[in-house]
Amino acid sequence: FHIFCCNYLLSGSIMKNKAIVLNNQSSVDGITTTPSSPVTDDHHPPNEETIISPDSTPVIRISVEHSRQPSLTQSLDHDAIESLELVLNSVVKVFCTSTPCNFYLPWQMKHQKTKTASGFIIKNKWILSNAHAVTNASSIRIRKHGDATKYSARILYIAHECDLVIMTVDEQKFWLGLEPLTFCSDIPRLQESVTVVGFPIGGDNLSVTKGIVSRVVMSTYSHSKETLLSVQIDAAINPGNSGGPAIQGKHVVGMAFQGQAQAQSIGFIIPVCVIKHVLDDIELHGCYTAFPCMSFNWQKLENESLREYLKIPNDKHGILMTSIDPACILSQVLKKYDVITALDGVPIADDGTVYFRRGERLYFTYMEKSKFVGDTMRFTIIREGKELNILSSLEYIEPLVPKQLHDKHPEYLIYGGIVFTVLSQSYLQEYGEDDWYRKAPTNLVNLTYFSLKEQSDTQIVVLNQILVDDIVNYGISNGSFSNCILETMNDVKIRSIRHLAQEIDRLSNTESGNEYIRFGLDHNQLIIISCERAKKSEARILKQNSISQPRSEHLMSVRLSSKVI
Repeated sequence: FHIFCCNYLLSGSIMKNKAIVLNNQSSVDGITTTPSSPVTDDHHPPNEETIISPDSTPVIRISVEHSRQPSLTQSLDHDAIESLELVLNSVVKVFCTSTPCNFYLPWQMKHQKTKTASGFIIKNKWILSNAHAVTNASSIRIRKHGDATKYSARILYIAHECDLVIMTVDEQKFWLGLEPLTFCSDIPRLQESVTVVGFPIGGDNLSVTKGIVSRVVMSTYSHSKETLLSVQIDAAINPGNSGGPAIQGKHVVGMAFQGQAQAQSIGFIIPVCVIKHVLDDIELHGCYTAFPCMSFNWQKLENESLREYLKIPNDKHGILMTSIDPACILSQVLKKYDVITALDGVPIADDGTVYFRRGERLYFTYMEKSKFVGDTMRFTIIREGKELNILSSLEYIEPLVPKQLHDKHPEYLIYGGIVFTVLSQSYLQEYGEDDWYRKAPTNLVNLTYFSLKEQSDTQIVVLNQILVDDIVNYGISNGSFSNCILETMNDVKIRSIRHLAQEIDRLSNTESGNEYIRFGLDHNQLIIISCERAKKSEARILKQNSISQPRSEHLMSVRLSSKVI
């Protein structure tokens, strides 16, 4: 006979002059079965016993044991459990109250927000978490796993580019029983499993989830809009998970920091190499100096006609540099239409990628972001058909249109009721947090993507809005001039909002007092303001709009120094 067991279902066949009796089933040929012991698994076959029924019919009685569900400690490796317990004690929950800035009304702050995140203990009594969790913080509190007390914390270092923050707690009681976690030296490989620990939404206790590494890629960090190395895993990373460690064995291999709203089971962790870059940067320079930035635009060299035109040999590959910021240090050694074939001897393919490890390639910017500000890089280029090797130091310069202004108050200047501010992506995000590039004014969006920085202190000054006043600016409508770019003032090219403040103060402090200021805007538009009327109306305009001062804080010092002179 044959017995097939699946989900506790047993089938039997009756043999000649015998009856098959299965425990926990109805009687066969008048023989009632007795309660059985649990069904066993495939490694423990059931016991077989022959008995005689009342009518002398031989019966095979089979005792079948029901399978027990294995306990958690039986199914998991004991070393993994011990490692996980050590990790849990070093993971903390971060509570933050923040007060964001209002970039469209730059003299105001927005309403306070509360958010939670995760973090973990590292060396030097430091707590590592995500920068986006504590941006514009008014209050930071940290709670240990299994504790009810929330301890006041303060920020030591913050790296917005890679979304990392280092904090500490001054109260010594907090550190009792806490051990720092250690970092793994390698980036996890594809299909390796990682465990993410943190405090996501849906509960107040610690959560442990497991995922598989899907890919390693250069991706955009949503907090800073910078492109850095990240590891994609198939474990969901929800709000609150941010800042929690990703674990392999007893070591940290990364930090959870963002998910993807348009997809399921996709999360991203910051790899250890990025975290160590920040820690090493602090150790080398005593502060965080940011990641180097090669400020040039490029295109792929996959088109055969383009390669022939540029006289690129068949055995050479690389990228074509199409423009470079004049303010960037590389502009001193590289030229437009140079073909970059290698960085520090590492070849660049025609699609802009470099070898990372077996079966994986990354964009060449990975080489740049592995360096520190001030380091030297060797560029192998082809210029006019000749191969050259050029050395250049690396630096960080802020883009002409800053990608983020976290923890910074917006700069503004009000003159004659006209509000000037600085163009940034933070300003454009006031039109839409995630889709500003569709909702913001097109002329400003184009400047964000295609403008070049002439000098290190250059800014784009925007006419934000006009606070209407009957005496000084009546007839100048917001509809015609709002979000225009200020190009000149009295035929002087304006480099920055600080330069604008200096020029206004210089002209308005002349003895005659009858001077006019001509603001030259893009598309040849013009605004004329009387200096005398502007002075008389300033206090009234500020009072009508509940504005405490006509300039942002650092521009007030420009006005004071002008008066002293």
